[in-house]
Amino acid sequence: MLQLLSTIKGMTQGCERQQLEAVMAKGMQALVGADRVRLYKLEEVAGVFCVWLAVEATPKGTVSHDDGISIPEDLHKLSENALLDASFRTGVAQSAKARIVFPVMTGENRCFGFVEVKGKPLTAEQVQLAEALRDIFRNFLSILDYSELDTLTGLLNRKTFDVYLRRILTSLYAGDADRKALPEQPRRRRAHAVDHNHWLAVIDIDHFKRVNDTFGHSIGDEVLLMVASMMKASFRTQDKLFRFGGEEFVVLLKPTTAAEAHGAFERFRQSVAARSFPLVDHMTVSIGYSHIRLTDQPSLILDRADQALYWVKANGRNQACNFETLLAAGSLTNKDDAPDVEFF
Repeated sequence: MLQLLSTIKGMTQGCERQQLEAVMAKGMQALVGADRVRLYKLEEVAGVFCVWLAVEATPKGTVSHDDGISIPEDLHKLSENALLDASFRTGVAQSAKARIVFPVMTGENRCFGFVEVKGKPLTAEQVQLAEALRDIFRNFLSILDYSELDTLTGLLNRKTFDVYLRRILTSLYAGDADRKALPEQPRRRRAHAVDHNHWLAVIDIDHFKRVNDTFGHSIGDEVLLMVASMMKASFRTQDKLFRFGGEEFVVLLKPTTAAEAHGAFERFRQSVAARSFPLVDHMTVSIGYSHIRLTDQPSLILDRADQALYWVKANGRNQACNFETLLAAGSLTNKDDAPDVEFF
């Protein structure tokens, strides 16, 4: 019982998901005396459920394998892990030989992932303790979701953006070289080629004020919800999607090439332009984006994407343009030279 209380105390000492996940896994391992506890996360990727290892705890220590911004190194189909797959399909714990898997269900009966305990078979009391800790972990996840998500669209909110952007810049600063690991943190391995960058895009719904003025705010909210839903469908695992307020959204794209980044933003733009919206019929979005560099200040990254967005707004809207490309072509100089634009 003291171990359970100690773990709960550790969960309440911070608001970072990585810390919460690591404390849970470490506490679970100590609570039941397991040889190993693993936390797997679940995500649907292109219509296929996939899992990856997020945290592993053993008597020797705890290692976090998921920084929340990089592509998981061991992402694989859920169907390839029979025990996890059975737990997902039934919604209850599954055991085999020296392993037992507990599903972690969050709001709206959504499966966040799985806690896998390996070692000697658990007693009935230990199973109850493990399930209690799993449920406490789930409740903390729900609290984090409430504090991090935009209430209308379900996308991440503006406050959370700062956390993820700082995490990306810290990751870039670390580079490819091994560094001394902090408690509960691994030495990160960056598997991305040198031409793979993180990207930031600012997305603005064109003429959105006209929608509110003509059809009312309830229809405007419906448009925002549909655009947010299309963002969730268009972008992939580890891409972070934010609503900044009003009709403005931001995407932090996982490491990829310039061509693939443009393709991702262009596909989303085209999907919005092809969609029929209630009453208002067709809508479009304008997108400005830039890659994230080691030496960047957060405000400068947003400024570059904003400058590209302003250029798009001043040159016909309904485009996805890269700041660096516009700068090289002489279409942009600096923010002070940007023309005044009537957005609506």
